[in-house]
Amino acid sequence: MNKLVTLILLLISPLCLAAQEIPDFSANYAVKLNGLQAGELKRRLSTDLNGIRTFNSVTQAKGIFAFFKPDLVEETSTWQSHDDAIRPSTYLYQRTGGKKDKYLSLNFDWQKNQVHIDDHQQPWTLDIEDNTLDKLVYQLSLMSDLAENKTQFSYRIADGGKLKTYDIDILETEKITTPLGKIEAIKLIRHRAKSKGRQTILWCAPALDYLPIKLEHTEKGGSVFTAVLRKLDGIDTSEAFEPIVSSPPVFSSH
Repeated sequence: MNKLVTLILLLISPLCLAAQEIPDFSANYAVKLNGLQAGELKRRLSTDLNGIRTFNSVTQAKGIFAFFKPDLVEETSTWQSHDDAIRPSTYLYQRTGGKKDKYLSLNFDWQKNQVHIDDHQQPWTLDIEDNTLDKLVYQLSLMSDLAENKTQFSYRIADGGKLKTYDIDILETEKITTPLGKIEAIKLIRHRAKSKGRQTILWCAPALDYLPIKLEHTEKGGSVFTAVLRKLDGIDTSEAFEPIVSSPPVFSSH
């Protein structure tokens, strides 16, 4: 479940607006493992009185899966807009409740272009480049870039103890069915230099300011995680979805 969180789900950016104008919102996604209901993902973007933005993501197993994997995975990024781009301040990852807890915090020092990393074992410092992002907040930058009609995306990410490049391409447009109705979405894929069978695909809806409404992640062992939007506050959905029309029952004449 924790692997899903690190990959899962890009968020909102209004069409043709700068990063500092991304609205506050909350979204809830149903998570499935190999087609079976496995848990939920909650995401929330908020702003305090000083203009500090907080992006929070929580994933938890539900139902029978909670007996086998009771982990609660939470990620939190704080950031501000700098030159119309997102500049992270802190990132915190915590996994609790399972057999092995995990903690990782990143503190960005932009005067020295460094990030200070603490895993509760041995803190260290990583040199970073301008426009470096963390594993959570980069998803907001992707949404901003989609709103600017870009078609290829590349981000430098402070991922653990090293800098990584996340490359994402647009594939096509598809109509996706969600619990809220049907909606047109842009299908994107994240490329990996050493995939080993791993693959991540996202569907982002222009009618919802490029909010991701579905994610599909395949692990190297073949397990498939999916997350589909089922509730949204902060974005008007009144005209975004087509109703799902059930087919009338077919009765046999025999």
